[in-house]
Amino acid sequence: MQGSLLVLTGALLALPTLCAGQGAQPKPVSKKSSTSSAKSANTAAKPVEQPPKTMYAELTIGELIAEDANRWSDKMSTRAAVGGFITQVAKGDDGDTDIRICENPKVEGMDRARCIVAKCIPKIPCDLPQVGRPITVKGITRYDAKVGTHWWEIHPVEEIEK
Repeated sequence: MQGSLLVLTGALLALPTLCAGQGAQPKPVSKKSSTSSAKSANTAAKPVEQPPKTMYAELTIGELIAEDANRWSDKMSTRAAVGGFITQVAKGDDGDTDIRICENPKVEGMDRARCIVAKCIPKIPCDLPQVGRPITVKGITRYDAKVGTHWWEIHPVEEIEK
């Protein structure tokens, strides 16, 4: 009985060493022959795969504003496409271009119930239509909860449809 226990203990102690020796061995590096390079030159190049198209949740300004920033619904997405009218364009101190987009072109000021802010950043510049014109912005949705703001934003804007 003690002999069996001794053999079992020895086998258990040797098990990690045996397993380590069975790991992946590096493959020897072979030199490519001139025939293989000629063969690869004759084969047609594979087409480059396009990255998957970015999906945007299509939302109205009202739908976006109605969302609770702390609880995302099924209709919300990290990225959204939101349409409206440009009511103001301003250059921010940080280099961003701030675009106020409202449901109606006649909205005065920042009406948080009917407007959002879209921000174009220097790395992704925007070609903007004039104030009063319709626009659809696509980008990342954020809720700006800084003191004095508290509004929904598309920041950064990734694409604009005029």
